[in-house]
This record gives sequence, C-alpha cells and structure tokens, in this order.
Amino acid sequence: MEINEKGYTLSTANEIIAEWEKQLQKKFGSDFFIKPEGVIDNIAFSAAVSELLLQEQVAYLAKQFDPETADGFWQDALYERIGIKRLESARTVFTKKVKGIAGYSGAAKSITVRSSSTNEEFVNRSDYIIEEDGTAKIEFEAVISGIIKVNAGETFTIVSAPNEITGISDEDAEQIAAGSERESDMDFRIRFRNSKSQNARATRNANIANLLPFVDDMSYLKIIDCKTDETISPGTLLIIAKHNTTDEEFAKAIFNTAVDGVAYSGDTTVIVQDSEGQDVPITWKKAQEVPVDISATIKVRTGYYQNTVIANVKDKILEYIEKRIYGLESKIYATEFIVPMLETDGVEAVTEVQVKRTSDSAFSDSLCLTRDQFPAFAFERISLNV
Repeated sequence: MEINEKGYTLSTANEIIAEWEKQLQKKFGSDFFIKPEGVIDNIAFSAAVSELLLQEQVAYLAKQFDPETADGFWQDALYERIGIKRLESARTVFTKKVKGIAGYSGAAKSITVRSSSTNEEFVNRSDYIIEEDGTAKIEFEAVISGIIKVNAGETFTIVSAPNEITGISDEDAEQIAAGSERESDMDFRIRFRNSKSQNARATRNANIANLLPFVDDMSYLKIIDCKTDETISPGTLLIIAKHNTTDEEFAKAIFNTAVDGVAYSGDTTVIVQDSEGQDVPITWKKAQEVPVDISATIKVRTGYYQNTVIANVKDKILEYIEKRIYGLESKIYATEFIVPMLETDGVEAVTEVQVKRTSDSAFSDSLCLTRDQFPAFAFERISLNV
C-alpha cells in the first residue's frame, strides 16, 4: 500500500506475494518461489490475504475521514464535528382559514383536512381560537414528511374535526412551505463545499438546522434575510434567538454556520477568531423575555379546600404552558387556559380569564408579542379569584 500527499494506492495480491518472495529469498535462496503448496507457502498466502484485508480497512477509514468522500453515518458524524448538520426531511406546511363557532378553543391535531387534488392529508399544528367573525387562520402540516406540493388555489375537504368546526374557507392557502426529503449525501457534500468557500452563504434553512442544537425549541429561533423581510439589506442576516448556551458558544455556532461574506444585524456582539487568528465580530439579537400575568375567576366545588384548589390550578396552568411552548412572536389567547383549569380537581367553573404583559395596566382577552419577544410565566404571576 502506497500513501503519499496525493492519497493512497492499494496493493494487489500479486504485489504482496512478490514482496514476500523477496523477503523469503533472503533466507532460503534466490531460487525460492511461493507456490500454493507447503507450510511456508501457505503461511505467506495467509499473510498476504490478512494484509489485503488490513489495507481495505485503512482505505475505508481514510474515505470516511475525508469530507469529500465520507458518506452515510460517517458523513453525519464528521460534518457535525465541523459545525454542519444534515437537513432532515420536512413536512409541507400551509395556512388556511376554517369556519366555526366564535369563541371555540380547539386543540392541536384535532382537525384533519384532505387535498382534493392529491388526496394527501394535513393536520393543524397547534391550538386555535375561532375569532368573532367565525373564522380562524390555522397552520396545517402534512401527515407525512417529504415533497408534497400544495397550490394556493387547491381545495380541501375536512376529514375529521370537532363539531364546533363547520367548514373550511374557499380563500387561497397562504404561507406555503414545501416539504423536503432527507438531504442526500451528495447534496450534503455540496452544501459543505459551499459553506467553506470564500464569500459563500448557506441557505436560510441550513442555518436554522445548524443552530437548532443551541436552542431548546425551534420556536425560539428566527433567521431573517431580505427574502423574508424587505427592510433587511441583501447579504445580511438578522438572527433572533433565545439560546441555551453562553454568548461565546452561540457566537461560534453562528460563525461556523453562516460563514464568510455575511453581514449581521442585532444588539449583541461577540468577537470570535477565525482560523488565521483574526478577530471577527458576530452579531445577533437576543430574544426579549416578556413577563406575562394571567388573571381568572373560578368557582370551587363544595367540600374542597379553596387554597389547595387555587395552588393546583396554578400548577395545571404552568404544566399546560410547558407542553404548549410559547416561542418568539407568540399570540396568547386567555381562553386557552380554561382547559387546564377545568381539568383541575375541585374546579366547578371558570367564569373569566384574561392576560396581560406584567408591565401593562389592563388585562385583555389576548396578547400578541413581536418577533423578538417570548413570554415568561410564573406561579406568582397567576392570580385567581373565587
């Protein structure tokens, strides 16, 4: 096996046997030749086979430790060490209006619709509230991942839904995001090359995928460019995040993800060093925590200790919030919290519930945060009247 700066070349069985002959001729004389007979000859043949197997193992490892030739699991592990993750398959998502009884609060995955053109089925991704006009904009996602096309004008029929849902709007679907298959080895390799080339930029989806390990949920991360916000200059990224690591580590993650040639926008800057020891400022916008108050009036069943019920209701609300996960740009409906309250043992009825920013003076039925804000709830900020 020959190894040099150009790579490696595997030996053939004949080459190995010839080398063994040279070594054995030094001991037994120049007229010694390896033939498929005799003890020494058989040992030589066995050694040659063992060496061929070893060379194949070395070649396999050399392939898998080279980013230009690694594949499958090895490619995933190698690229992850250099800060790039394979894009997993994604589901097609779109927004569509449904009709129903005003004020009705529905749960995630309670509505299933079917495309009249492809027969593919979709379910609502999150909880929803029917507005006063009897409609709600609901985000649907495909039941299966992969490339499933949705045209804005195609029609849908309801497969299953609560009785309070009366139909689906004829208005066009909006915010359509096509699904995708799991990134192939070749596409993954091309993205690796692009990410390391001078002035190259990874795609917005790739940046999101690479930064996901540094947030607790994808709803805590937004990457905005000129395609999604006309106020953003071309070649600039506005990364908004509630990260789960140090600012220094998050800055390194951004640097390894977005690569050279990209300008950054935001209010937090950390200096990282490139491979040549040069200082590079990395800027992003830290998501702002917005404390939220919840106020409700409940009726406690006869025979239950009032203070215990109140404490249990607060715990139930916080448990619901933890599962629900309110991310950036959340819209919080007060009526959402009726369900966990009614599920609490000892609660007979909920007569009123409202929400507000802690800093606001008045409560309301709903609360809308901006794209760089996320809500924060706490036991002491839930007030219950009986």
